[in-house]
Amino acid sequence: MKKLLTVCLLFAFTGYTSFGSGYQVLLQGNRITGMGNLGVMMYNDASSLFFNPGAMGFMDHNSVLIGGNPIFASNTYWNSETENSNYVVNSDNPMGTPFHAYAVWGPGESKFKFGIGAFTPFGSGVNWGNTWDGRDLLNELTLRAIQIQPTASFKINDKISIGAGLDLTIGSVKLMKSILQDGRASDGSYSEGSVTLDGEATMSYGYNIGVFYKPSDKLDIGLSYRSEVTMKLEDGSAEFEVPEALLPFFPEGNTFNAELPLPSVISVGLGYHVSEKLTLGTQFDLVGWGAYKSLDFDFKNNTPLLDDTSSPRNYEDSWVLHLGGEYLLNTKIQLRAGFYYDKTPVQDGYMTAETPDNNRMGFTGGLGYSFGEHIQLDLSFLYIYSAQREQTVQQAIAAGTYNPSEGSRDVMPGTYKLNALIPGFSIAYKF
Repeated sequence: MKKLLTVCLLFAFTGYTSFGSGYQVLLQGNRITGMGNLGVMMYNDASSLFFNPGAMGFMDHNSVLIGGNPIFASNTYWNSETENSNYVVNSDNPMGTPFHAYAVWGPGESKFKFGIGAFTPFGSGVNWGNTWDGRDLLNELTLRAIQIQPTASFKINDKISIGAGLDLTIGSVKLMKSILQDGRASDGSYSEGSVTLDGEATMSYGYNIGVFYKPSDKLDIGLSYRSEVTMKLEDGSAEFEVPEALLPFFPEGNTFNAELPLPSVISVGLGYHVSEKLTLGTQFDLVGWGAYKSLDFDFKNNTPLLDDTSSPRNYEDSWVLHLGGEYLLNTKIQLRAGFYYDKTPVQDGYMTAETPDNNRMGFTGGLGYSFGEHIQLDLSFLYIYSAQREQTVQQAIAAGTYNPSEGSRDVMPGTYKLNALIPGFSIAYKF
């Protein structure tokens, strides 16, 4: 029971269901998604506000854009640690609903562009149910994070533009899990309880900067940096259903504080206009997951069964490689396709049930349709393939996340796999 809230809170913060590795969501623009998430060197779309604020300066129009991406994902767990086991569980995840909205404006022939965006860089959820073997770690998790980004850019000349923005981040989390009580009921079964965690993150601040360089009509170069942001959850609440004898150790109305780093990202990309109709590109992202060393929790009211805790996570910096392109079929229709490879930051022994993370491949396609000069519709499709990953008991023991001698665990050893289908749509008004 002593580590009960520690485990719950670890999952409350690390459980952002991810469609980049870690707990990052890569769905901030459907034109970009259709090209394998090539964004840092693109400038003809208002989503440049997110991917590279410097590229906004090359937009030849003002624009308002809104879009979304329903996420259909399923995780699979197999008890590969037990010989000849056929125990397999598939999660029943709720549909994720990340969105993005941008407005970009500049007066007349001014070299300045101004914009504001709102998007969901983290979110979605996972639901393993309350009967699987890992229910003492997690039943269901729903998380949301929203960033609001006011941005400005300046076009220095016909070859180079710079930009910067402020990242304002808010979020929330709700987690449910089962509690397997110490000791057994008279019939030999476990006596089970439950806990629900609910909390709101306070406003956190970061920044982003970008440079867009066009050395020729054929070549586009983009560079951007998005800073680390520390999410702070203050005065989160926990509601327990436990045997009456344990109620004094989990005081009603108790609160906790915790922090989670959202990593920095450096992106560099090249776009090459093969012809007037065909553009190809590549992009490399370096993601600063190394900032995520541990999760520390400070409880307002400590008891003999509820201590302040520190739990190692030890993520590593990782990277993402993107390839993609766009072909102008005619004056109205644009065809897109792409691919990206996303290296996991999660080391062996630290893989958790809410983010069973592994190296991932994203296969993308997209279609754009222009309704005259003012209306643009973009559709995208992303398929995430994650090869199955086994986490052994020995790996978890070595990482300190599993201690069979004490009967404690922060992870569920076994083999995990993720697949996700993510369509997307957006509509833009240009003026």
